[in-house]
Amino acid sequence: MPVTNVVWLTSIADAFTPANKAAMEGALNAQADWVSRNVPSAPTDREARGVALFQQVEDPRVVMETAHWSSSDEHNAWLSSDEYKESSAPLGAHFDFDKLEYFHLDADVFRPVVDDAAAGEEQESLLRSPVISVGRVLIPADKRDEFAKAWESGKAILEDFVKPRVVRSSFRVQKEDHETEEFVFFVGWPAVEKHGEFGKSPRFAEYAAPLQSLAKGLDVKHYKRIL
Repeated sequence: MPVTNVVWLTSIADAFTPANKAAMEGALNAQADWVSRNVPSAPTDREARGVALFQQVEDPRVVMETAHWSSSDEHNAWLSSDEYKESSAPLGAHFDFDKLEYFHLDADVFRPVVDDAAAGEEQESLLRSPVISVGRVLIPADKRDEFAKAWESGKAILEDFVKPRVVRSSFRVQKEDHETEEFVFFVGWPAVEKHGEFGKSPRFAEYAAPLQSLAKGLDVKHYKRIL
């Protein structure tokens, strides 16, 4: 099953520094080299693999790293490699590993878009959006299917508002609490302010009310891609 690995890192310094960025670039390059040698069927292009680094708008010390893998086992093979250990070791000088968080999502959410030329539709991928929002929704485990149906019913309202940018979503694979599911959705925006306008739009309540009735927690942050 294809998965997206999502990692959150927090800078030790009061700001995300050029040295932080250089360290992450080195780690991403090491990963790309390992993939080229060990997964020859994988795309060589960084975007095609969903590989990126985003900086959080609300707290610029925080960055989010993403990558697609054909399976959790493939990603785990990278994590157990000598190349991973060597490339990740220098990150400890730049990031607070006590605040590190990562997990898999059960879809390749940063996949490239497929434009419908016949319909005159040109979409902008998440990796090329000026800003993306990342919503993390906590749901009682026994409400997962009901929430998924409510999301599919209301998602078109959000998609219509953000066109030509896209909406992607997935459930978290590894759970911290077996009584709770986590649903993560990513939305492309031209600016953070545009996201604020959605909350004032005529159909927002129609979109949000069914989801809010099932969720027991919601956190939304904004990110800009820096690598």
